[in-house]
Amino acid sequence: MTVRILRAHELTIPIHIGDRISIIIPRRINLSGKIKHLVVGTAWDRQILKGEKWVDLFCWSILGFSMLHLGMACVSMLTR
Repeated sequence: MTVRILRAHELTIPIHIGDRISIIIPRRINLSGKIKHLVVGTAWDRQILKGEKWVDLFCWSILGFSMLHLGMACVSMLTR
């Protein structure tokens, strides 16, 4: 059984076959190639659209709580 130590860049950005040299020499990372692979090779735009409903709900709820807080502050100022 072998143990492999993963570096931070291996966990965050997917590595394809052409970037294997960066594992051997950690100082020489082809960051532009990895970003290009991430943008071209993955379906990140569809994943963002899947979560759009929940993000909209979260934003509207924050806006609603803010308006509720502001309304309560205005009411308390007017009643004094």
